Amino acid sequence: MASTDISHRTRGRRLVWLALPLAAVVIATGIDWSLSKGPQEPALSAAEWGPAGYGPATFAEASRQIDRQLEAATYMAGRNPADWLRQEGLARALMWRSRVATDYGDLARADAILSKAVGEAPSPAGPLLSQAVLGTMMHRLAVTTSALDAIDRWAVPPDPDELTEVHGLRGDVAFYRGDMAGAQAWYARAAATGPGAGLAYRQANLAKARGDFDGAIRAFAAGSTSREPPFARASTAMQIGAVEQARGRYREAAEWFAAADRQFPGFWLFEAHRAQSRAIGGDLAGGIADLRKIAERSPSAEVMDTLAVLLRAQGQAAESRAWGARAKAEWDRRLKLAPEAAYGHALEHELVFGTPERAVELARANLAARPFGESRVLLATALVNVGQDRAALAELARAEDSGWRSAPLYALRARILELAGRTDLAEQARAAAIALNPRIFAPETTLVWLSHG
Repeated sequence: MASTDISHRTRGRRLVWLALPLAAVVIATGIDWSLSKGPQEPALSAAEWGPAGYGPATFAEASRQIDRQLEAATYMAGRNPADWLRQEGLARALMWRSRVATDYGDLARADAILSKAVGEAPSPAGPLLSQAVLGTMMHRLAVTTSALDAIDRWAVPPDPDELTEVHGLRGDVAFYRGDMAGAQAWYARAAATGPGAGLAYRQANLAKARGDFDGAIRAFAAGSTSREPPFARASTAMQIGAVEQARGRYREAAEWFAAADRQFPGFWLFEAHRAQSRAIGGDLAGGIADLRKIAERSPSAEVMDTLAVLLRAQGQAAESRAWGARAKAEWDRRLKLAPEAAYGHALEHELVFGTPERAVELARANLAARPFGESRVLLATALVNVGQDRAALAELARAEDSGWRSAPLYALRARILELAGRTDLAEQARAAAIALNPRIFAPETTLVWLSHG
């Protein structure tokens, strides 16, 4: 066991680069930022955001680097098929590429590689921390928990970097299971253990979920420095923009999305946020034109759905249906490759372009995978569309009881109560929604599709 224990420690330090791309958009699982580093002056001006440190400065450069890393990892894994460390390296390269690509096949392939490597490694060795991270990326909380439990059985305890990440991942599991108090406790343990584990992102996401938008922005800003790679710096700008968008500050959100695109040009996701902001700001035709170009170049289901929504708003029903059909085909493919990871967004597609019954089916599957506030709000939305208003109100109450606070939650409650003739309670819910997002009932808010960063 001695050699295995040494590899655990070496592997923990090598995981720093892996955790970076997993944190920014998907889960917040590993940038080496920490609020425990001491007070920092938040950089809250989108116009002054930057510069960044080392690393590829454009999406094109990053893509070439990823391709080289994946080619090297594939070669090494092919030469050493019985060496689980080499297999882990290949899986991590695929996980990294999945952060910037639109193909869930990378996630499915990484999952197969890590599952095989863990099964063949002497228990409790193997690429367990990588498997835990991937489990969270794929919304498979049981996989993450199982891997973390195995890490707890290591003969030599994890080193501080690893332990910080383990605590952070425990917090992620709690968060997505709807236990926000438990998530906060685990994040506090992670912060007390040492720097790292994307604590700023984790704490920011928790604050945002509680409706504490100022706190979320402070946490994002505190976790970002000019020493980090351009992609990480830009991702933080986009996350701040997503917070501003969630509270209806669409002009400020657009400025942050522009900062992200300026910091790391060429990335389809940053460009899509800018295009959507252009439409929200009043230039619907310009936003549609931008999104068409992005969708043709990077056929992301999210981008195609956004384009279809904007086309529908412009009255271009035929083209909207065409893009919606293309998006559905991609969602169906993703549901086969990584179902848990696809449930939520495929459900959002179904709510607008599909059938109410299928939306409920996906909503229940999504809730089973991650029973947190957002999933409950989505299920409530689907239930309303099939006439189950009482069940929808119950789901909204469960989300609120967990600590979830969002304008969509209260806006949907207001709609249900108003239709039921309960005007006083409806007005209370409406006021709560407006307090979180003063523009939640404004026409332009219906154009918001990309909303999570």
